Amino acid sequence: MSSVRKVRRYLGALLIFVLLIPMGIEAHAANPAPTVVSPTNPTPAVTNSATAISSGNKPARKIYTGWIPYYSVRSGVARVIAYKEMIGEVSPFWYSLTSSKTIKNQFTSANPSLKMAEQVQLLRSQGIKILPAITDGTKKLVLYGYLAKDSTRKEVVSTITKLVVTNNFDGIDLDLEGFAFVDGSSSWNKTKPVWTLFVSELSASLRANDKLLSVTTPVLFDPKGSRRGSYFVYDWPGIAPYIDRLRIMSYDFSVGKPGPIGPLDWTEAAIKYAVSVMPASKVWVGIPGYGRDWVTKIDGTCPKNVASLIKPGARAAVFDAAKGAALALSYGTTPVYDAARGEASFKYQKTYNGVNAAGEPVSCTASRTAWFQDKRAYLARAEFVTKYRIGGLVQWTLSQASTDAINGILEFARTIGPDVVVATLKESELATDYGATQRIIALFSLKDKSPIENLDVIFQFRRKNDEAWSDLSTTKTLKDGSAEIDLVVGGALTFRAITTESWERMASESEVGSIKVTRSLTVQAPTYSRVGQPLEILAQVAPREGVVTLQVKAGSGWRNLDTGSVSELNGGYLFLIYPKDRGFMTFRVTVAASEKYNGSQGEPFAVLIR
Repeated sequence: MSSVRKVRRYLGALLIFVLLIPMGIEAHAANPAPTVVSPTNPTPAVTNSATAISSGNKPARKIYTGWIPYYSVRSGVARVIAYKEMIGEVSPFWYSLTSSKTIKNQFTSANPSLKMAEQVQLLRSQGIKILPAITDGTKKLVLYGYLAKDSTRKEVVSTITKLVVTNNFDGIDLDLEGFAFVDGSSSWNKTKPVWTLFVSELSASLRANDKLLSVTTPVLFDPKGSRRGSYFVYDWPGIAPYIDRLRIMSYDFSVGKPGPIGPLDWTEAAIKYAVSVMPASKVWVGIPGYGRDWVTKIDGTCPKNVASLIKPGARAAVFDAAKGAALALSYGTTPVYDAARGEASFKYQKTYNGVNAAGEPVSCTASRTAWFQDKRAYLARAEFVTKYRIGGLVQWTLSQASTDAINGILEFARTIGPDVVVATLKESELATDYGATQRIIALFSLKDKSPIENLDVIFQFRRKNDEAWSDLSTTKTLKDGSAEIDLVVGGALTFRAITTESWERMASESEVGSIKVTRSLTVQAPTYSRVGQPLEILAQVAPREGVVTLQVKAGSGWRNLDTGSVSELNGGYLFLIYPKDRGFMTFRVTVAASEKYNGSQGEPFAVLIR
């Protein structure tokens, strides 16, 4: 949602909030004013009065995320912490692109209830990835002009990349809605190709820094279908290869006139198109944390202080969806859930008393209609997650909606949670001879120790000085959950077995095992020699490296005679000694241990000295 539309929504909500205070409907303000932080009002600890339900045995699938606006930081962060079991990342609503080289920080000028550094620290301490949202803060067609020109487009890419890398964010969420709501649809055909080019270039820049790219757009529909209202400028098929997330703003279906915020069929049509042009796991469907309340009819004459606001066609009031049922109850009515649309609505009347412009007493009664999404609505959209195996639900805003509704999502996330895979090595410390075949066996099971059959397993290895793991072989588990490979080993290494994440199962990783290698040693020596004559003993090592030592038996021990490094050409080292006494001499050759190889010793051998 664009910063302009979101701020207008906030201000509109505050106006209606003022009008409803006399009736005790404080909940009608969608975005409450932020807490003031000052030396006399120090930042209190983040707490959450709406605690998440207790964890079960199966981990929740991480299907929930959303935005934390700068005007509801404390409550947004509290909700993230409370529901971190199903939240992997969030998008603080902080930044606005104001030129090709500048980004405005909206957060610092909004008197937030938590400092940015505090917010970042709290989220990171919970293992939450941070992908801040950046909106279009330029005027009509200005951003298009930047993207249409190579030099300024590259400046925009550099500016955004620098923001992400400098702050060590995990990525960025592009919420550039000017194309849709400011520039006008007549510009879309020329904007579409430069937008797609920009996304591809930004993606390359971010991926080079191991960062994620999320894109938030209004709905698009299959161009071969008959549904209208598609924001084709955002070119989902074109940007699909370059993005990591697509967040669909599947809300604001009804704005000027009463109706559902984001009806199910409309939402599903956008999802169907999205998953037809990109991997479903990239797709996240939007859910609104707010409801809308419209004036549909006026009887009588409204007082001058509300006459311009309380009239049919006026901007709808915005309220926190968590307060929808209470608002209805306060006017003696009950929300009715429309299963086809997947939303709740109610109608009521409200009377306004006051004076007209002439100071004469007047009164009017407004008929009003409200729509919002409750727990049933959220669960109806959660069903899309399993039906299409999409990434999950993304909410504007995370501080809104009832605890009951969010708990419903958490319960659902647990029912579709991926199985935990336990990976172990049958033997983690192995030793083998150089050039011999070594079998590595890994075992995979569920937490209850049930073996997993036909699971794709990747064996990986890493040598001592390597930082990254390299793939060795891919295989599948057998009926007993085992996976094995035969490896001809040339040097010491560490290894592990991993499985990647799938819809059904979490990724797994075994402990790290090691293989120690003993080099091949051969010794050539005569069976006899003469006193005072040279005795040649040739030691050869494979592979062709190492330090060898010739030892002679001395009493109950061994005494070193000579040491040297084998030749890199043939792996040999020639020992030359001159025996002084007649009789049998017993020798052996040892190979010193190194970083790559075990130490070893050859079999003793005897030479008759005549």
